[in-house]
Amino acid sequence: MNRKEINEIKALYDTIQDCSILRLAGCYVNGERNKVKTFNESFYNLPEEEMYKYLEIFRKTLSGTPGKNLLDMSFTDQSMSDETYGRAMLDKLRRSELKDDEVLQSFYDKVIGNYDCVGNYLILLIYQSYDVPGMTTDGIEVDDASEEVYNYILCSICPMKLTKPGLGFDEAVGEIHTLRQIFAVELPKTGFIFPAFNDRSSDDSMLLYSTRKTDHIQDMFLEKLLGVSTTLPAKQQKEGFTEFVSDILGNDSSFETVLAVQENLSEAVRNKKSEFSGETVFLDKDAVRNVFENSGVPEEKLKDFSQKFDDQFDMKKVYKKNIESVSDSDEADAPIREQHVPSIKVEEKLFADNVVPVRNFEVKTKDMVLRINSKHTDIIDTRVIDGKKCLVIELTDDLTVNGIPVGGDS
Repeated sequence: MNRKEINEIKALYDTIQDCSILRLAGCYVNGERNKVKTFNESFYNLPEEEMYKYLEIFRKTLSGTPGKNLLDMSFTDQSMSDETYGRAMLDKLRRSELKDDEVLQSFYDKVIGNYDCVGNYLILLIYQSYDVPGMTTDGIEVDDASEEVYNYILCSICPMKLTKPGLGFDEAVGEIHTLRQIFAVELPKTGFIFPAFNDRSSDDSMLLYSTRKTDHIQDMFLEKLLGVSTTLPAKQQKEGFTEFVSDILGNDSSFETVLAVQENLSEAVRNKKSEFSGETVFLDKDAVRNVFENSGVPEEKLKDFSQKFDDQFDMKKVYKKNIESVSDSDEADAPIREQHVPSIKVEEKLFADNVVPVRNFEVKTKDMVLRINSKHTDIIDTRVIDGKKCLVIELTDDLTVNGIPVGGDS
């Protein structure tokens, strides 16, 4: 789904009148992975204030950057037919319009068994029927020219956090008392919409996956419940690509070569965005190799390019690194199961904005950080001055130092 299609569905949650949500179902799961409460009701039976709270959650589920927080995922062949998970299970949920309690309970059990989370959380599901308006050639909606009805389910998984202790005013008795702590619903960390809304039409072969964290993949959730293939998380793409470039260029990489690689990457992405009207752009193995060749990287350094690319973005290796980094940096959110070696299929493509500097080209040493507009890297050069290799930067009249204008002749 591109950004326009995501925003079209997201806009349905702006007002109660437009949302046309037919059903809401949910399951509250505690830290011991037990179902505390399930519910299933017509959305429009809720108090208006509650409905707006739910709409905020659904908007946040579809918020973020395509390719980073919002990921298109295709179903594996097995998940297309096996009714215990994947597309077949989700389609059964959708066709039941969330009215079949047995199907719902089976889905909740699958989530609880495969969702990696410490603490309490809430599973939310909605069923919605969207009468897709027609669109003129110049992009204007025509309300009375509906092309199809898009029936879909959206799932949001929200952490439940205990409110802070404190004092508060009890209006019933007119006194200050200790506030009662409760578990409050927070904004979603994970979610998905099925089927995908591609080309403004239902696409049963795909779903859109949502994640707040761009550095941790819910591998078992994707593999054992959704049954999809995926791309690597954004952080792993960025870090992996940096390592890959360093590996290809080796110890004798020059500033000029690295700069050429970055410039050619940016140009390749600009060309692809122009070709595809600025939508989400991916780089596959061949596209990356072309960048290296166009940047003057010698052929002998590219002889093992394909194998090194496959090894660098191998799911098992990346996941092992991810487990170690999460455990070291954030114990509260660290995986709670034994380390699982994922067999989920990872597509060999990189989201361009994850590996290409969108705005700034950064030059860094232990004593300096220099950021240059990616469109104007021509202002920087390298020269040997007094026997030392130096960066040379053109000074312009708008130069400032700590915000203080500096004269062009100084």
